[in-house]
Amino acid sequence: MTALVFALQDDQICVAMDTLVVSARDKMPLYFQRKFLSLPGSNLIVAGTGHAGFITGCFQYLQAHFQEATIDDLDGVVPDIFRASVRGQGGLSGLTATIYHFGYSVEEQRYVGYAYRSEHDFRSDRLRYGLGFKPVVPVTPTNDIHFPDFLIELVLEQQRQDNLLPITERVGIGGEIEFVVMSDRLINVETVHRFSSYEAESIYIEQRTEA
Repeated sequence: MTALVFALQDDQICVAMDTLVVSARDKMPLYFQRKFLSLPGSNLIVAGTGHAGFITGCFQYLQAHFQEATIDDLDGVVPDIFRASVRGQGGLSGLTATIYHFGYSVEEQRYVGYAYRSEHDFRSDRLRYGLGFKPVVPVTPTNDIHFPDFLIELVLEQQRQDNLLPITERVGIGGEIEFVVMSDRLINVETVHRFSSYEAESIYIEQRTEA
């Protein structure tokens, strides 16, 4: 799975995600991967949490067929696409998946967000403005928020809390933190942090590949 933190405002969206993918079987590192898709022609960011294979397949399909579609266009069609994809794969092997769309709504003339969750049969759920994160961790209220530092601290806390769990219950958070800013109809992506666990994860992935 993954760490996801976002700050959704009508004039700007900030998103931070880690890059580590772990095995569903043993929860150990498999590889590093960007967990969101940037579609500048659509003013859209697509992010995913959960079943890595399903999310990658959705990214590839959207990139191949919906390069210029707006977030408004996609909201009407992607629930059926995601359901068909799950049926084609014969299910999600007991896992869950959520696809998030963040983008500029031409209809509303502002930024909006949607979540499509497998637990809800990929029904379109409009995201509220404000802060969102998965997995959930405590947040200290503050009016002094600076991006990307605030989101980095949240993801670091997500990793810390995740590491306290038994390994079978962990999400698996690590690699690097990639940060996206959407504003003024532009998208900027950068890597803003490397976890202290990165080197150990890299060595394990290399050894796993050679085994």
